[in-house]
Amino acid sequence: MVAVNFSQVHKHYGNLQALRGVDFEIPKGCFFGLLGPNGAGKSTLINIMAGLVRATQGNVRILGYDVRHQWRQARHALGVVPQELVIDPFFTVSEILRLQSGYFGHGRENQPWLDELLQTLSLSDKANTNSQQLSG
Repeated sequence: MVAVNFSQVHKHYGNLQALRGVDFEIPKGCFFGLLGPNGAGKSTLINIMAGLVRATQGNVRILGYDVRHQWRQARHALGVVPQELVIDPFFTVSEILRLQSGYFGHGRENQPWLDELLQTLSLSDKANTNSQQLSG
């Protein structure tokens, strides 16, 4: 099964062509790295994949879901961790997880699952730690 599929993706910002005919697939269960020099279009690719930016042309699918037309399902199947976090460093790990799950329509009723997630990742002891105290 294909986890991520880019098909003839183009992106223009005015006269600037950021992406031209990008085609690639990432198989499910595969680790994938996106490398390139500044201005190569890496952030644009990620933002299109996450549904934060619309491609000028082409299609992107996450686990078969079209990021433009089935954005809710595609976002549910995808997680993105930015290089530079833009989260208040004084939020705790639990507060950040609650905030992030809110982007997907989950409220406080989701707390038991978040607690389970922290336990599964052996991070329960960090739940009330401020993010600025964590190492990168």
